Amino acid sequence: MQDERQNNTGPASTALKRDLGLLALVATAVCTVIGGGINNLTVGIQARVPGIAGLVPVAYVICAIPAVATALCYAVLATAMPRAGGGYIYVSRALHPFIGFLATFSKWLGLAAAVGVIAYMDVDLLQAAADYGNLTVLADILKTPQAHLWVPLVMIWLFWLLNVLGVRTYGITVIVLMFLMLAGGICIIIAGLLNTPATFASAWQAHYGHNVGQVVAGVRLAAGGWRELLAAASVLFFAYIGFASISQAGGEARNPTRTLPRAFVIATAVITGYYFLFSYAVYRVAPWQLLYHLTAVEKAGTTAPHLLGVLMPKPLAVFVALMAAISLANDIPPILLAVSRLFFSWARDGIFPRTLAAISPRFHTPQYALTISATVASVVVLICYSDRSFAAGVDMINIALTCTYCLVAVSVIAFPYRNPELYARVRFMRNRPAQVVTALVAAATVGILFLQQLVTYAADLQADVIALLKNPAVLWAGGMVVAAVIFATMWRLRVAGGWDMAAIFRTLPAGEDPAATESAVV
Repeated sequence: MQDERQNNTGPASTALKRDLGLLALVATAVCTVIGGGINNLTVGIQARVPGIAGLVPVAYVICAIPAVATALCYAVLATAMPRAGGGYIYVSRALHPFIGFLATFSKWLGLAAAVGVIAYMDVDLLQAAADYGNLTVLADILKTPQAHLWVPLVMIWLFWLLNVLGVRTYGITVIVLMFLMLAGGICIIIAGLLNTPATFASAWQAHYGHNVGQVVAGVRLAAGGWRELLAAASVLFFAYIGFASISQAGGEARNPTRTLPRAFVIATAVITGYYFLFSYAVYRVAPWQLLYHLTAVEKAGTTAPHLLGVLMPKPLAVFVALMAAISLANDIPPILLAVSRLFFSWARDGIFPRTLAAISPRFHTPQYALTISATVASVVVLICYSDRSFAAGVDMINIALTCTYCLVAVSVIAFPYRNPELYARVRFMRNRPAQVVTALVAAATVGILFLQQLVTYAADLQADVIALLKNPAVLWAGGMVVAAVIFATMWRLRVAGGWDMAAIFRTLPAGEDPAATESAVV
């Protein structure tokens, strides 16, 4: 059986290459997590949680607790199972194969769809940046229906090509995108730290003709307390969604038992610190009453660059607006990597035809898995082009990811009992009580958010068939049903064909470059 596995995944010369260093892994998480959403969510939370007032920076720190606990769980499992597929590999080997596939299939569907929606939505951000810089010709082009179709498709397949050309090319791409995105955010942070509320009020009135003091005086909403703080933290946690993308590159990380846990810790620290400084800078100069008025009363599409851009010279404000567009687009390369490695891992385990796990002999990337993932994203662009409201359906990714995070935490607890041979390879946080406490914190905090989402979306169920099919909870449940059918069917076929499926899921997949994994077994 092991020989068949090796023959189907390819010889060592066509294996995945361990060419991703620590910086590229950190950039993978940072680009996935810190997207364009923070520019909207940091301000829009005033409408989502009235009364949160100026406590948004504190809320970002509080919601980092489940993110940090979950990241530590991933780090523990990554040192024992440094393979492409991340959460799927962890849960299928440490808990149960069926549960591992069930949890990650909806995640794959949601992430692949998210790539298409992100690419489609980024056209509007690019247009806004062009308008801000008085680039009339470019702005007019981006407003056309043709641009809303072809620009996203070109964007997806350009990033597909960068992924196909190898993880070194991918690594350079995400590192550059990360620094560009952070440069725009740092401009906002500096503008907020170097100015005062009075300076902001004067600049806002000069730019928009609105008296900030009058707006603030007209808001009768009182600042809330712990209830609003915790409510905001539960919403803002989803700004941390996606940091586990590091685990999908487990088969391509150099010296994975060292770099993977370090990448999880460093990326989580960078993201948490960035969120705190970014939100602190905004709320230091812009009164929360103004933000509440803009988002909850006027329902304007206000963003952080829109707010603090009035404090910057025009060229710098245009740069920041452009970086906001880039911060959304930079989600695409790491998400494509993540979804392709998931599909690659399924095919390699026999859940899909193993021919789909083929690796390019020249670039050492899973070419078919990447192409399938990019194709799904392109189909979603076409759907968004005909029905923009489809973007709401991608909300199911939050359900799928929190479900996966919970199961990864449970896997840490079950690991030594379900698979003691692989558990013996753990090289990060080897103290068992520390592992259990961390996993319980992650499972409890993320589990509450998972159940909260299900209850919220279930309460919004409607009799209308179209609305029902767009409900995130229904989409997630449908994905679970499809996953169950696929897994049960393929398991029966493989067993009937003489495959020892239990043995496959007790060990780590073959077919990845064995170089740089020696520290996992020393």
